[in-house]
Amino acid sequence: MAEVESFSSYSFTRQPKINSKSNVLECRVCEDVFGLQGDKVPRLLYCGHTVCHACLLRLPLRENAVQCPFDRQPTPVGNAGVWGLKKNFALLELLERLQYNHERGSAYFSAEFLEKERQLSVQCDENEQHIAVLYCTVCMSHLCEECSELTHATRTLARHRRVPLSDKPREKPKCPSHPSHVAEFTCLEDDCQTLQSGPGPIMCFICKDYGRHKNHKHALVEAEAENIRVSVINAVQHMRKFMEDMSETVHKLEQVVQQLESGEGEGEPGTADLARIRVRTYFQHLRETLQLQEAAAMTAVDTHIRERLCSLRQLQEDLAASLSQVAGVCVQCEQTIQQDDARVLMLSREIKEALSTIEKQQQQYTELSPEQLQPDPCIPITFTKDNRVHIGPKIEMRVVTLGLDGAGKTSILFKLKQNEFMTMIPTIGFNVETVEYKNLKFTIWDVGGQHKLRPLWKHYYLNTQAVVFVIDSSNRERLPEAHSELAKLMSEKELKDASLLIFANKQDIPSCATIEELTEQFTLYKLCCGRSWHIQACDAQSGTGLHDGLDWLSRQLVAAGVHDIS
Repeated sequence: MAEVESFSSYSFTRQPKINSKSNVLECRVCEDVFGLQGDKVPRLLYCGHTVCHACLLRLPLRENAVQCPFDRQPTPVGNAGVWGLKKNFALLELLERLQYNHERGSAYFSAEFLEKERQLSVQCDENEQHIAVLYCTVCMSHLCEECSELTHATRTLARHRRVPLSDKPREKPKCPSHPSHVAEFTCLEDDCQTLQSGPGPIMCFICKDYGRHKNHKHALVEAEAENIRVSVINAVQHMRKFMEDMSETVHKLEQVVQQLESGEGEGEPGTADLARIRVRTYFQHLRETLQLQEAAAMTAVDTHIRERLCSLRQLQEDLAASLSQVAGVCVQCEQTIQQDDARVLMLSREIKEALSTIEKQQQQYTELSPEQLQPDPCIPITFTKDNRVHIGPKIEMRVVTLGLDGAGKTSILFKLKQNEFMTMIPTIGFNVETVEYKNLKFTIWDVGGQHKLRPLWKHYYLNTQAVVFVIDSSNRERLPEAHSELAKLMSEKELKDASLLIFANKQDIPSCATIEELTEQFTLYKLCCGRSWHIQACDAQSGTGLHDGLDWLSRQLVAAGVHDIS
C-alpha cells in the first residue's frame, strides 16, 4: 500500500492533463499504464506491491502461490488463480479521477480560478510576460498554466507537487548578515525599522545575541508579520467603509446635480430651470420697462446656479479621486499581505505612509459640513421692492421684546415704528408691529411684563429669531429680578438658537447702571455662553442707541441667511 499512498498524494496535488507520456501510474514490471479493466487491471499482492493482471499471468505458480517480482514474497491463489486476487480499489478510484480530469482537459481550471490567481500579479519564472497561477513546491518556482505543462511534462518533474499560487507556503526569510541562518526575529527599534539599506530589521539569533541588534527590542518574524497583516486587514475594512460613505455621498451629489439640471421625470424641468421660469414669469408683465432688471436678475440666478454646480461637481470629482486612491491602496494592501514575511516587513513603512495619506483624506472628508454631504437642490428666490432678486430665504426677522413692567418696551417699539416718544400705560396682552430698517423687515412682538403675564411669554417663543430684553437701568432695586427672568429665558429650549439683544434703557438718568456694571452683575459672559448676544445702551425718549441695536440685529440676520443658503 505504500506505492498506492505515494500515487495518491501525487495525483491529488497534480493538476495538469494526463497522457501516456507523463502518466506515472504504470506497472513497474511491464511499464504499461494501469487500466480500469482488462489485462491491465491492478492486482494487490500480500506484500503490498501492485502488479497488472497480465504480468501476474506470466509469473509461474509454485505450490498454488505466486512470488512477488520485487521481494519474492509468496501470495497464495485459489482455484481461480490470479483471477481471485483482490484489485487495488484505491488505485482504481484514483485512475477514474485522473481519467475524469483528463476528459475535462483545460476546463479543469475554471475561469474564475485563473482570474483570481492572476490578480496576485506574480510573474512566471519561465516567461516574464506570463502571469503565474501555480507554484511548484519542489522547484520553488512560479508557473503559468502553459509553462507548467511544458516544463513538468517529463516523468521526473511530473511527480512534483504543484499548488495554486494563493496556497503557496510561506517561506522563511534568510538573515541578510548570515544567509545560512533563518531570520527568526525582527528588531523593533525605530532606527532599525526605518533603515533603508544594510541588514534591515530582520535577523537571526546570532545578530540578536551577538551582532548589531544586541540588547535591542525584538519579536518573532511570524508574530510581527501577522500583527502587521491584522492591522492592514483592519485598515482595509475601515477604508472599505470609508469608500462606501464616499460612494454614497457621490451618489447623493449626482442626484442633486441631476435635479438641478433636469427634473425627476423625463421632460420635466429641473430646479435650476424652475428658478429661471419664476424669474421670467415675474418680469413678463413688466417687459418694456423692466428689461434691464430682468437681465440683471437672470445673471444673478445663472451665476448662483453656475457657482453651485461648479462647487458640487468639484466636490464630486474630489471625492471620486479620493475614492480611486483609497481603492488603489486597498489593492496594494491586499497584495502586500499575500507576500512572504520579509516582504511584508520591508513594505510596512510604505503601507503606513499610504494609510497615513488615507487618514488625512478621511479627516478632510469628516470635516465636510452636513450641507455639503446632503445638499438641498432647491433654490429659494425673493424679490425686493426695487425689483432686485435675492437668492435665499426671505429677509425677514421675528423678534420678541420682553422685560419687566415699566422697563420701556412699548416706548422703544413706537419710537422705532413712528419715531415718536409716547408715555405708555402698562401693556395688557401684547403689541405687534412691523419695522423696516435698511431693506430688512422686523416683526416685533411686544409682550406685557407684569408678573401675572410672564407665564404667557412661552407662547411667543416659536420661530423666534431674536429676543430683545429691555432693562430699566435706572431702577437698581429691580435689577436682580430682571436678572432672574433673563436667566429663565436663556434656559428655554425654543430660544437656544435665538440671538439676544439687551437694551439698557433710560441711560439719560444720572443714577443709572452703566453697561459694564450690568454686564458684571448679570454675568452675561457666563449666562449667554455659546449664544450670539449684545448689550446696547439706549434712551427711548431720544432714540439714542436704538438704531445701533437694529444694526447689530441686521448683521445677525445676514449671517444667519448666508448660513442657511450654504
